[in-house]
Amino acid sequence: MGSPEDKPPGKKDTSPWQLASVGTEFAFIIIASVFIGNYLDGHFGWSPFGILFGAIFGFGYGFYYLLTRVNSFDKKD
Repeated sequence: MGSPEDKPPGKKDTSPWQLASVGTEFAFIIIASVFIGNYLDGHFGWSPFGILFGAIFGFGYGFYYLLTRVNSFDKKD
């Protein structure tokens, strides 16, 4: 039923390391965006708005990046 022999020839599973790298990249995008927002707060005096915008932008872009990367893994298979 679900044995590996049932897979079509030439199909490879996505490595767990590839998925772990996507999660790490997602976290890095959020953290980098928050640091950039913190820098903008200190430089321009936008005090909480830089960090808030950085966190929201980082999460939104990180989620978009995560979906496109996972979708590209799906297309490879």
